[in-house]
Order: sequence, then C-alpha cells, then structure tokens
Amino acid sequence: MREIIEILLACAGMIGAAAWLLNRTERPKDPEEDAEQEEYLKKWNEQHGKRKHNAD
Repeated sequence: MREIIEILLACAGMIGAAAWLLNRTERPKDPEEDAEQEEYLKKWNEQHGKRKHNAD
C-alpha cells in the first residue's frame, strides 16, 4: 500500500511541476529585442525565404 501512495505522490509531483512550468507568467516585452528579431527574420527571409520554382 505504501508503494502505491509513493507512486501517486511522485506522479502528482511531476504533474504539478509540469503545470507550474507551463503556466509561468511571461516576461515583459522588450521593444528593442522585438525590433532586433524582426530585422534578423527579414534578412533571413531574404536569403532563405520561399523560392519560386518553375514547373513548366
């Protein structure tokens, strides 16, 4: 019986830890960081974006 209780407590602990990790509050937005990411993505998309292939 003790083993069953220990297993249930371990499962509850894992579920609680996962819920805590998934439901943490977001950090505040940083407009400067957002601008840097947009610039990087724009450059990346210019180099690696969708390429047009002529199938004709």
